[in-house]
Amino acid sequence: MSTLREKITFILTALAYLLFHLRLGPDVGTVVSGTVYQMLLTAPYALGFTYIVAVVFRRLTDKGWLPWDRLFRIFFTVGILFAFFFALYEYAGQGKPLEDRAMQSDSSAARFFEDVLRRVR
Repeated sequence: MSTLREKITFILTALAYLLFHLRLGPDVGTVVSGTVYQMLLTAPYALGFTYIVAVVFRRLTDKGWLPWDRLFRIFFTVGILFAFFFALYEYAGQGKPLEDRAMQSDSSAARFFEDVLRRVR
């Protein structure tokens, strides 16, 4: 990170990482706790994939480990991807009626037999 451009892009990547992990709520405490929870939820996945990518780069180049700022950039990028997909999963069920969400929480076999019983009656 010797040039100003590299420092600015590093900071922007870190801010994008925080933005993608941001979880909104009615008050500040909920926002902070939801965001921290989301970051802790995705951190193991991002760390694991960052390690795998770093090992692949290390094996391909034979130059040793990547510099710390490159590792953090990879971590932020992978974390952004995981946060995006976790947010899609999280927010996908919020617009559905309550009975649809309750029906989805049952297993597929339970829903099948419930449908069969409804048709028999």
